[in-house]
Amino acid sequence: MELKTLIACYSYSGHTLKVAEALKKAINADITHIESVKDKWYLLRLLDAIRGKKVPIKPCQTDLMSYQGLVLCCPVWGSRTPAAINQYLVEIKNVKGKQFGVFVTSGGKRPQKATIQMREFLDKEGMQFLGQMRILTEDVEKENYGEIFDFFAKKFV
Repeated sequence: MELKTLIACYSYSGHTLKVAEALKKAINADITHIESVKDKWYLLRLLDAIRGKKVPIKPCQTDLMSYQGLVLCCPVWGSRTPAAINQYLVEIKNVKGKQFGVFVTSGGKRPQKATIQMREFLDKEGMQFLGQMRILTEDVEKENYGEIFDFFAKKFV
């Protein structure tokens, strides 16, 4: 059995999911959708992200036993990861020795800590970092992912 990569995607407005679907095709991966159990108003979600909180998530693929790698993706909120991603990170299992990458979408070019947060957590869990990327919302809307997309995707084939 050929081991695949799992793309674990949290998307609020659909921008991150659009890039995740393109990556899924490019690397022949599986995708799982990370969703909060309870929907909150956007500003409350933003505050949860800034505070580093976790929220309950709906059931999704959290066991990496039959995967060689993981791509974790989300939007950047207040330069940080959304609370649903924080929860997903504590729920994933069978990660030791697997490869991973992270990507984020963001509306602005300000410095962000989201990719660093995810990378540091997964490094501590014994995963091997392959790469990261950030795509701006305006580029997602134009479907212009640039060279970074191809460079990132090649690490998972």
